[in-house]
Amino acid sequence: MDDNPILVVDDDPSALQYMSLALSQRFGQVRSASGGVQALLAMEKEQPALVVSDLRMPEMTGLELLALTRERWPQTHFILVTVEQDIATVVDAVRQGATNYLVKPVSPAALCMAASRALATASLARTMVDRSAHEIIGTCRATLRVRHLVSLAARSDMNVLITGETGTGKELVARAIHRLSSLARGPFVPHNCAVTPADLFESQFFGHRRGSFTSAEMDQPGLLEEADGGILFLDELECLSLAHQAKLLRVLDSGEVRPVGSRDSRVVSVRFLSATNHEPESMLRAGTLREDLYHRLRGLEIRLPLLRERGRDILLLAGHFLDADAASLSPEAVAALEKYSWPGNVRQLRNTLRAAQVLSGGGIIEGRHLNLPRGSDPNSIGSPRRPEARGRPGESGGTIREAEREIILQALESCRGHRGEAARTLGIHRSTLRRKLREFGIASQA
Repeated sequence: MDDNPILVVDDDPSALQYMSLALSQRFGQVRSASGGVQALLAMEKEQPALVVSDLRMPEMTGLELLALTRERWPQTHFILVTVEQDIATVVDAVRQGATNYLVKPVSPAALCMAASRALATASLARTMVDRSAHEIIGTCRATLRVRHLVSLAARSDMNVLITGETGTGKELVARAIHRLSSLARGPFVPHNCAVTPADLFESQFFGHRRGSFTSAEMDQPGLLEEADGGILFLDELECLSLAHQAKLLRVLDSGEVRPVGSRDSRVVSVRFLSATNHEPESMLRAGTLREDLYHRLRGLEIRLPLLRERGRDILLLAGHFLDADAASLSPEAVAALEKYSWPGNVRQLRNTLRAAQVLSGGGIIEGRHLNLPRGSDPNSIGSPRRPEARGRPGESGGTIREAEREIILQALESCRGHRGEAARTLGIHRSTLRRKLREFGIASQA
């Protein structure tokens, strides 16, 4: 339990007493406030670890209180409680930084579970480095927005739908959310729906009991049981049939799993992260995705950008993939990487560079080593230069190290020489930035 108290805010005296009593029996230190103004005064005196607030209050709404809390006390977690669930309000609340959203009447058990998860996340945040920064590399606006949404998703219990073309890093994002969430110590179970045989769906998802069918020689837990207490990541969601979607929806509604061949059900606690290469709206119009399932899985949506839309991120990623072998790129290779359209996105870039390292014998990678498709020569590709890429590192000597040095200098300049802010912008640890500064002979403020 955090040393800081929990603050309960509600203009209804009976609801305020009910929630305060339920939480105090489990957590001890609980303060109460009858409205948003009183809550702000209480937080000025004693910063709470968690605020549990009603949404609709006369003086100040829960969303307004949430915005002020996030601005003044960003480490304080926030749970909204209301009498009715509105999808737009829920999404707005999560985007503003709410950890959870509960609908009245909420049971003491559900309230305490939500508070426990929020406090666990707060405790974890104090002891963890923002690992998503190491995984989601880049400084363009689209990448920074993804990292921001990953951070919001990690602080929430909501299901997340991740969309984007193949190779954009959907599973990478899902794993980052898991590592930063209160479920980090729980299982992360990835599953590609494209490899689910139609006749084995129930066995694969719900498990089966020995003798339930010919080859069932022993009890076997399903994906949902394996993910109990953690996260189930469903990739290529579009491959699930409508019949299977209906069965999955039932689990989302009830939390109950019944293995094939069993008469008994058990309750599981699973958070769903889903991903699709298709546009959800197109799937809804075509009737291949159930609307009710879509709204249950899309508590928060994270859309991943195409690699060709990420400007200088291409060179940052190239430096990341090549760093282990200290390989470098010739000016010709740098220009080719920047000009190519990358239909396979980040995955294609990584595989291209791995192959190029082999072809170059571990030395400087030339344009011919990239083995890009015909028509991808820098002088023949007609795609316009991205506005985010200021200048071409290859034109002034052009190795990947020079491009990296230029990007670090730009980050330090935009952060007025502050190393901590520059490291966060670049998506690296401060220790990594210090090492790079020594390598490049760059001096900056502490």
